[in-house]
Amino acid sequence: MTLKPVLLLMIPVGIIAVAAYGYWQGTPDDVVFAVRNRNIAAVKTALARDPQAVHTKVYPQAYERASARQEFVSRFGRSPWEGRYVIHDAITQWIDPLPMIELLAAAGADLSVRLNGRTLLHVAAHDGSVEAITWLLDHGANVNATNTCDDGCPELGQTPLFDLQNFHDEVTPMLLEHGADPLVRSANGQTALHVAAVVGTIGGAFQLCRYGTDPTIKDGQGRTAQDLALAADRAGRDTERRTLFYGPGEQADWLKPGGGCEMLARRVATTGAPVGESDATEVFSAYACARDTRHCSARK
Repeated sequence: MTLKPVLLLMIPVGIIAVAAYGYWQGTPDDVVFAVRNRNIAAVKTALARDPQAVHTKVYPQAYERASARQEFVSRFGRSPWEGRYVIHDAITQWIDPLPMIELLAAAGADLSVRLNGRTLLHVAAHDGSVEAITWLLDHGANVNATNTCDDGCPELGQTPLFDLQNFHDEVTPMLLEHGADPLVRSANGQTALHVAAVVGTIGGAFQLCRYGTDPTIKDGQGRTAQDLALAADRAGRDTERRTLFYGPGEQADWLKPGGGCEMLARRVATTGAPVGESDATEVFSAYACARDTRHCSARK
């Protein structure tokens, strides 16, 4: 046999060998796709093949192969990875996330990892995943863990309670019931109530107030939560994202000096305990009625 036929024969053999290796060994991207597609069987297979796959890093585009990442490093002098692991993808799944979370946790996923300084509970709270939040709290997540960052970001010092951007009002009472401190102040001096004022989630503000937040606290620029609510109203809120329908100025009116929020906060300061849901709702109903008599019928 001459050398040329031997080389020609080796080419398909080599291709088959590489394909077989890829099949048996898999790649980190395979694990990412399996987690994102909620393919439990595929993740189990990957973990059985390589237990370290549970620590797979997720890049901005999960389909990026090593060559693409190496090119990124050569061009920009840094890795495109931003701190996301497959456990983050599991935590943020909207449909039945627990099987994947439990699978990865049992396989040794690090539950202390941070994404841009934010804990898994921060991430879950932001996404509004009640099941994921419940699981994390049941497994020892620190409800008052603070956000960290290297560049003095505005989010420095925020706890998961600050993650009100997506208007998941059911998340706020969950965190508060598990001991979240509504008086925690971030590096810029704001409390979670300041964030609620900006984004317009009056349901979240209602819960914060009945757990004793202080609407008179001023941030690093001397602004109260009401000041921020008024500024947001002047700038024009996205009315489609409102959680309730009491009209422009609803948040600022609830947060004004002597308003409903301060009434609830004073009760908490006196009793040392959150205001009960029914009593707090009565205060809120009076506020709503004073704003618009159409809401007074519920009080009769």
